Amino acid sequence: MNINDLSTQLLYTTVPINGIKSDNSQITGTGFIFSILMEEDTSRSIPLLITNYHVLENVTYGYIEFSMAEDNQPIRGKSVRVNFDNTIIKNNKLGPLDLIAIPIAPAIKDLQSKNTNIFFRTISSDMIPNKQQIEEFAALEHVIFIGYPNGLYDTYNKTSIIRQGITASPIWNDFKGEPIFLIDAGVFPGSSGSPVFIFNQGSYPTKNGITLGNRLLFVGIISETLLRPGNTYLNLGRVIKSTAMFAELKKLFNQ
Repeated sequence: MNINDLSTQLLYTTVPINGIKSDNSQITGTGFIFSILMEEDTSRSIPLLITNYHVLENVTYGYIEFSMAEDNQPIRGKSVRVNFDNTIIKNNKLGPLDLIAIPIAPAIKDLQSKNTNIFFRTISSDMIPNKQQIEEFAALEHVIFIGYPNGLYDTYNKTSIIRQGITASPIWNDFKGEPIFLIDAGVFPGSSGSPVFIFNQGSYPTKNGITLGNRLLFVGIISETLLRPGNTYLNLGRVIKSTAMFAELKKLFNQ
């Protein structure tokens, strides 16, 4: 395994979420680790678990699963579960967005105190495109998203599923006036909470032509799949913009 490869590292930005709701039904979803820098000391950051609010709403208890680590490498096939209850959603919703941000530093410290090392990678704010970058996006951009569709993942190696698609509406537009855009991709239940990236290796198009190099930008979070009458899939997914997520996240921290 080449853990220095960007796409390999992206596998470890997400964790599966499993829970039991108050009606005893089971839920599965995707969470990802996002780090926000502390303004008073930018050498330090706060790790957060971010997912859709609807994933955890009415969940009474559940768990997330981390890969275990040794020598700063993930141990294939070994993981540890971190249990949670419904108190984790208190005061952590991101404004009107279908998102929730949960501090996980206490859970990480608890595992460390038990000599349990976990392996994960974080998505950071510098991966969010700025206004100029967004305006220069093409209407059609290739995207990837990472998660656990229908709760599916590689349970043997403990890794998530990478999927791909294209933008179905331009990222620089607010679809129907909301801070979202659509993607044309196989989005299924369980993908809720999956981070969405523009990821190009070798070259990528810009307004001036083709640029050589790599490009990795965190552009959003899948919130739901769209259905037609009869509950058949349209192969379209709603994506909450990462810029909207970060704006609400800063408001939450200011409070």
